[in-house]
Amino acid sequence: MLNSCVMYHHTGPSPGIMVWGGIGCHSCTPLVRIAGTLNSQRYISEIELLHWPARSPDLSPIENMWSLVAQRLTQITPPAATPDQLWQRVEVSWSALPQEHILSLFESMPRRVETVISNNGGYSGY
Repeated sequence: MLNSCVMYHHTGPSPGIMVWGGIGCHSCTPLVRIAGTLNSQRYISEIELLHWPARSPDLSPIENMWSLVAQRLTQITPPAATPDQLWQRVEVSWSALPQEHILSLFESMPRRVETVISNNGGYSGY
């Protein structure tokens, strides 16, 4: 299971929301709304981390998931006016992404690794 956090913003005067979620080949987790700010120290004290030396977004398909959620959010008008409204929209967008798409992200890993290696660790375009 790959997991990560992302910060979503809205157009209102109050701050955005921090969201945690995970994806696997055959399932995804429910989203968790994180209260307050999740800095690196709090993250490592709450979530068990795997050793991931490259820490490359090119090698982290969940970053593509967050991008798809963000893309869906930009298509909803008017923009969310409150953190609670934003949370509801993020949950709906996350849940609407088909599991087949998530599986295709995992299936792309050999190509991602090959491309990162051939680019000497540089950007792969994923």
